[in-house]
Amino acid sequence: MKLIEFFGPSNSGKTTAILKVTEIMRAHGFSVATLKNTRHILNYENDSKDSMNYLKAGSSLSIVIGKNESILHFPKRIPLFEILDHLRYDFMIIEGETGFPMPKVLFLKEKDGLERLDNLTIAIVGNADVAIRKIAAGDFESLYTLVISEAKQPLPGDDCGHCGFDCKTMLAKILKGEKTFNDCVKFSEQHATVEINGKRVPLLPFISSMILGVNVGILKNLKGMNHNGHVKIEFDFKV
Repeated sequence: MKLIEFFGPSNSGKTTAILKVTEIMRAHGFSVATLKNTRHILNYENDSKDSMNYLKAGSSLSIVIGKNESILHFPKRIPLFEILDHLRYDFMIIEGETGFPMPKVLFLKEKDGLERLDNLTIAIVGNADVAIRKIAAGDFESLYTLVISEAKQPLPGDDCGHCGFDCKTMLAKILKGEKTFNDCVKFSEQHATVEINGKRVPLLPFISSMILGVNVGILKNLKGMNHNGHVKIEFDFKV
């Protein structure tokens, strides 16, 4: 699933833009989920209105994350990557700053909001004298094109540091073409993979190679073993 964030001051047109872009994307056959992030305690009457409007526009799932709780009836704030691990949609458009590494579109209210510009911002909706892609307010077709072409799959967001950067810096380099997602150790191509209770465990390259080498050494000694093809080994264990 590819992500993009629409952010900026209140009443800058973010919600309307998401509604219009969602309608266009659904009309083109894409499945879309929407997520609204707020730092405040949720107001179910107001926040439910936005969620219902997103659903009416064609969103397959509408999520609201507040200061202490999340709509979907989870009794705590859910990390974004944990939510994404359970979702299967083509795109997700997020309203509000999450702090999670993803391409971002800054919505301006006149000149207000320009101070929020950062190295993950790929476009501005509004007028500003800055060297970045600009989209006129109300130009929803251009926003749709931007979402389709520039939304990206998520990095883990846990800042493991194995690539030499935090996740935001790595994504900024990916957006500039200096790095690719395969430069993330957890996304790099591996010869061996491990899943525990259905959840894939990220492996450093040398761990993946070690697991492969040990198991290949064992399997080569089995009678009737075909040495070419996909091998799946399953077992239960307790620590």
